[in-house]
Amino acid sequence: MKKLIVNGKIITMDISHPSAEAVLFEGERIIAVGNSSNLKSTYSVNNKDIFDAKGAVIVPGFIDAHNHYTLMGVQKFELDLGGIFNREMILNRIHEEHLKLDPNLPLIGINYEVDHIPKEHHIYKFDLQKAAPNRIIQISDRSSHMSVTTDQTLQVAEINLDPKECLQCMVPCNLKIAGFTGEICGLANSALHHYVQKGLRNPETLKSAWKYASSIAAEHGVTSIHAIVTEEEMKGLIYYKDILPIDLKIYTETKNVKAVKAAGLKQIGGCGAVMVDGDSGPFTAAFLEPYTERPETSGLLYYSDEELEDFVWEVHSAGLQLALHCVGDAASQQVLNAVEAVQNRSGRKIRHRIEHFEFGTKEQMDKVKRLGMCLSIQPNFNHFWNHTTYIEQLGISRAMRADPIQTIVKKGIPMGFGSDCAVTPCDPLLTISSAVNHSLPDERISPTNALYFHTIGSAYIGMEEKDKGSITPGKFADMVFLDADPTEVDSSEIKDIPVKMTIAKGHVIYSQ
Repeated sequence: MKKLIVNGKIITMDISHPSAEAVLFEGERIIAVGNSSNLKSTYSVNNKDIFDAKGAVIVPGFIDAHNHYTLMGVQKFELDLGGIFNREMILNRIHEEHLKLDPNLPLIGINYEVDHIPKEHHIYKFDLQKAAPNRIIQISDRSSHMSVTTDQTLQVAEINLDPKECLQCMVPCNLKIAGFTGEICGLANSALHHYVQKGLRNPETLKSAWKYASSIAAEHGVTSIHAIVTEEEMKGLIYYKDILPIDLKIYTETKNVKAVKAAGLKQIGGCGAVMVDGDSGPFTAAFLEPYTERPETSGLLYYSDEELEDFVWEVHSAGLQLALHCVGDAASQQVLNAVEAVQNRSGRKIRHRIEHFEFGTKEQMDKVKRLGMCLSIQPNFNHFWNHTTYIEQLGISRAMRADPIQTIVKKGIPMGFGSDCAVTPCDPLLTISSAVNHSLPDERISPTNALYFHTIGSAYIGMEEKDKGSITPGKFADMVFLDADPTEVDSSEIKDIPVKMTIAKGHVIYSQ
């Protein structure tokens, strides 16, 4: 059945036809874009098949190019501590949750604002033991790279802190400090996260979580997600994804290339089990130079050079696209060196991705472009942790390199925008606002460019530019109706523009 949308301000993101007042689609695909009267007569559209947009601004469906889809969904079962900066209020919330939660379930807290709370007011293991006695518990910061737990939890999870890892990066997860505080990071934190989340990974809970994640995405105008999931979740999501309203491109956090290939996927990677380094907060992001605050460490690489090149070679030889988490410049350099070596051996290029690239150098950007790679960037990081966050830790010079969005644009490197949800919200208008209002004026980009990277750009890095990213005949009928034009309102208002309707593959999946 044909549908003609009229009386809208359509921003197509198609350079051959950048604006229009009407769009015609049939089934999942767009047929034509242009003048409403011409489309109506040319395609013999009945009045009953005409939809009045009532002046809404219509843009292509947003594509979230880096989203921990299951974690986004299981938030409904977790304790959100975001926006709470008072120690006693945090502990009261934990205690209240403990009292109402089934004693057999773990208590999982997320978005602990540790970066914005003075160190003397941090939450430690003895606080958790008092607030939630005899409870399996993990309280994670916004990045999920650091958490607080108890001795009981570590014992039940059979996690022993590795002195070699801790002494190498000199972070708070070394045995002496972690034994006192309960603050852990690195591989121990990842192992604990996997353990406590197991209780939320039964089939019914996962289905509920995935539906919840889709509803959040649809409310914010998202029609496609690059869904980063574990190998255990992969098979279930492949089976279930076709009945979800959001289109998912699954990136599996595993080194099991054969399993991903057998599942019929054409991409692999993300964070978790395949990440190259950690995060700057717990001093596990890997840098070429030592941390200013802790000059005894430069962070931690999770692969040797040989291990990483072997993994890249296996993925590349299988014809899969690889996405790898890199925060520090040493991690990005290690990935670029591995991809270059593999390309030289194989004689071909694949559109591999670096996720985050938060402190990439200009020289590394040149190499990204030369190797035919692309970048998955999260502007929201600058909203929640602007460049001043890193001055004490990294020094002014590196802090001024944080989230180099405009520099990447000037270099002409393919780039897409993602949320890294549940680290930051799945909210493209917030993401666009974050890129436009970057804390470093030289790294701000125009609203039109920001819109491009959350649509066309994200489609490209997901190798879906033929089907998604613009309101163009032949592409999927993925559209978002907005209450105002993000390219025209004051930059401070972009994040607050209401989403009126979301259409994915010709179906209304959200309406106010």
